[in-house]
Amino acid sequence: MTAIVPDVTDVRPHPPRPLGPTPSTGSGSHPTGRIAYLEARVAFLQAQLVEARREACTDPLTGLYNRAGLAGAWWAVQGDYQLGLLDLDRFKAINDTYGHPAGDAVLTAIAGELLGWPIAARLGGDELVIVGRMQGTPDRAWRVALPDGPTVTVTATVGLAPVVLGDLHATLRRADAAMYRAKRAAPGSVAAYDPALDDRPMRSRPRLRLRDRIGGTR
Repeated sequence: MTAIVPDVTDVRPHPPRPLGPTPSTGSGSHPTGRIAYLEARVAFLQAQLVEARREACTDPLTGLYNRAGLAGAWWAVQGDYQLGLLDLDRFKAINDTYGHPAGDAVLTAIAGELLGWPIAARLGGDELVIVGRMQGTPDRAWRVALPDGPTVTVTATVGLAPVVLGDLHATLRRADAAMYRAKRAAPGSVAAYDPALDDRPMRSRPRLRLRDRIGGTR
């Protein structure tokens, strides 16, 4: 966007930009008109606040929760829920071969398949989260038509962990450990958290990518 540089000879103060509806002519001199104007302005600002809060908790590409949204929704989880951490396999190869629009198409298509879960989020990049009651293992293979390209099969490696009520941090770390164990076994596989296998010092398994840190996404 090209910046607009004001004429340096114009030193008159510029009026502030109005926030919301402006009062009609003469409304400020009549109490009823003034009240109507203030009510309209409050409604406008409330709508702006709702939209700002939604954007702060939503991944702009997929429409799923982002990290902050996942943390904010954690109060709604139930004791029999599980968290699934999905790491898309060979996602970088799709980006490198077909371009970033193809990668975006993969993410949005898979995100659409996850909307039926009570909670679904994108943590950043190709890392997705689902939370809910799980009968068996979740879907981890999808056919996606790439824009101006072929239809490809995309798989995910999945780590599962029972939710820890009130502790998203611990739940994500357990699912993360299980996911790495599944990744070592074979891409596209699934593993459930097992304390005997997964509760090891961090140096004894691949470096964590800090998926459990609540912060900005890529």
